[in-house]
Amino acid sequence: MGTVTGSNSAADVLVVMRKIHVVETLDVPEDVKVTVKRRLVTVTGKRGTLARSFRHDRYDMFMDKNGRRLRVEAWFAKQADCATCKTITTHVSNMIKGVSVGFKYKMRFAYAHFPINVTITDDKVVEIRNFLGEKFVRRVTVRPGVGIERTDPTKVKDEIVLTGNNLEEVSRSAADIHQSILVRAKDIRKFLDGIYVSAKEAVDVEV
Repeated sequence: MGTVTGSNSAADVLVVMRKIHVVETLDVPEDVKVTVKRRLVTVTGKRGTLARSFRHDRYDMFMDKNGRRLRVEAWFAKQADCATCKTITTHVSNMIKGVSVGFKYKMRFAYAHFPINVTITDDKVVEIRNFLGEKFVRRVTVRPGVGIERTDPTKVKDEIVLTGNNLEEVSRSAADIHQSILVRAKDIRKFLDGIYVSAKEAVDVEV
């Protein structure tokens, strides 16, 4: 059998620091109900219900304080595990905000010469025409659970509004629309045409 030799210098020894016990908590508002079953989190509020699975993360998740506080625990956690626990509570916090006040993304059209024409069909397909004078029609399907409408031109010109309870679906729909008309093979410092997110708001304004 061969022998294994090594150096005892500090540069040759990799030490992974672990925390024995990591806890992240999130308080639940009175008008929202949160349930956890086998790392499947369900959030119910006045605007609807959202569910998300965290079964790919092997941490302890449960409700305490009579169901008014979410508790996420990790044992012998590395630095990445500590960050993941915080990420989980942030996701649930966004779900609580979604079922309470909702999310609204406003997008404006920017063009220098060729006006961008946008139409919204009944099946929530956004059709974009005349981008940089092109004849090609770009079609973007809005993600499930997201509403889209065109703002009254007499109030705000060249604007569409995306609304929904799921922050990720709303933001991804906005990203799909924005990325469908990216300027290519031109100097983007000069050609600024496109559709950009101009504001991020809540659907129901809290009083």
